[in-house]
Amino acid sequence: MASLHLLRDIERVREIVAVLLKYRFDELLEQIEAPATWLRRLAPAVKGPYTLWQRIRMAAEELGPTFVKAAQLLSTRPDVLPRELIEEFQRLRDQVTPLPFEQLEPELERSLGLPPDQIFAEFNRTPVASGSLGQIYRARLAKEDVIVAVKIQRPDLQQEVAADFEIMAWFAERIHQAFPRLRPLDLPTVIAQLKQALLDELDFTREARNAELFNTLNQEPDQVFAPKVFRDYSSSRVIVMEWIEGRAISDLDLAPEQAKALATAGGRSFFAQIAVTGFFHGDPHPGNLLVTPDGRLCFIDWGLAGQLTRQMRFHLIDLFSACQEQDAEKVTHIAIQMGRGTHRIDRVRLEKQVVAVLFKYQQTLTRMQELGHLIFELIYVFGSNGINVARDYTLLARAVISIEQSARQMDPQFNLAGVGEPYVRQLSWERWNPWKILRHSAEDIRERLVTLAEIPQDMQRLLHRIEDGHVAVRLDHQNIDRLGNQIGHAFNRLSVAVIIAALIVGSSLVITTGVEPKLFGYPLLGVLGYVFSFGLGIYIVIGILRGK
Repeated sequence: MASLHLLRDIERVREIVAVLLKYRFDELLEQIEAPATWLRRLAPAVKGPYTLWQRIRMAAEELGPTFVKAAQLLSTRPDVLPRELIEEFQRLRDQVTPLPFEQLEPELERSLGLPPDQIFAEFNRTPVASGSLGQIYRARLAKEDVIVAVKIQRPDLQQEVAADFEIMAWFAERIHQAFPRLRPLDLPTVIAQLKQALLDELDFTREARNAELFNTLNQEPDQVFAPKVFRDYSSSRVIVMEWIEGRAISDLDLAPEQAKALATAGGRSFFAQIAVTGFFHGDPHPGNLLVTPDGRLCFIDWGLAGQLTRQMRFHLIDLFSACQEQDAEKVTHIAIQMGRGTHRIDRVRLEKQVVAVLFKYQQTLTRMQELGHLIFELIYVFGSNGINVARDYTLLARAVISIEQSARQMDPQFNLAGVGEPYVRQLSWERWNPWKILRHSAEDIRERLVTLAEIPQDMQRLLHRIEDGHVAVRLDHQNIDRLGNQIGHAFNRLSVAVIIAALIVGSSLVITTGVEPKLFGYPLLGVLGYVFSFGLGIYIVIGILRGK
């Protein structure tokens, strides 16, 4: 039976089921035992030679913004989805009909704390862009007298997302139970992670922080930058940024020298983000890169960003090095270091699949091209073998693919590896710099000495807690119910054995008395005692043989 939250959203559930039926997922609904009342077809099933992956993508498009965003986020999870479905999800784009400004104005006023006309000298109520999360307007701040872009979240979006994800979680749990071979993917956990990722994107303060952090870390502001954020007017559902007078690189017809310079600047900036700071734009596709009139490159839409730790960057260097050497054994070893195993890993099987991927990209690796696709394929192989790597790695793979596409739109001869080589050398030096190694070693020794010095105090605190009775020991025994049943059966057998022994002894004493009545010359009561004892003995033997 459907749970209570599904009953609260029963109309939305019926919409989702109707779309699934429309795209011929009847068998899935039957296998997860969806209530029969849901399975009434409201629209004819789609016809045509669509693949399974195409039908899933089309269903997501029809189900609305939450499902589109979830699919887009899933397209960065090659450890969960097959590559064919990832390719379909990467085709998804936000295609949302703009809402009238009157529906968004209350949210803007709540965020500002004042009516918009007291903050803005001008406000164009026609959106310049509209997406599944919000709409962007052009305005002018009265106090600062600057033109700004105002991004306002669509009304009630967080409630819609929460409701849709509750329904997704129910379906994921049912699929997890109905399809044992999909259980290693742990779909309920994947859905919970997607929900958190989307809720993070709905918090516009994160986007503001990401843009500000990039500008703080950016070492070449004269070539690349992010829009300035006006924090005094921004909140979790409204963000006010400087208006960028620029055009998307896909809309430009640049001179070859200028195009090459911009592609190089973008590539250098991206490698600096990865290798130097570890903080990078998660979706630098051509639409998110604007060229300003003064020839600078602006990274916009910072809702999706990744962060690589120092150790994660070192793992990437090792991985690229092993790939160039075509060393599948080394790649396998690095994969185990990079990720978290969900079950026992078959290293031989994993290494064979890595060999196949390296052979596929052998030619492009010599030119250091298609790095993003290589990372994607390897992460898919890792995931299918039970190694879950951090989401930032897959985000990086997608970002590398996007930046290569964007740069080659400007300069067809662009070579990402050539642009990034100085940054890779810098990262290698950071790793193997003798002075840094000595410093880190000294820090490690100091931390261990501090830990050793604290052991007596920790032991004393523990002893005090034991003396005060504040230490509890919890035993969590696997299959404890089964053990309890076995002990119970053993005690039952022991009890019956004691009864049998008592009957035999008692019957023997009766036999020696010669009391009436008799059967075959022996006291009847003693004979019956022997018969009953024999029957109980047979019962115990049969129980032992059956293992009960």
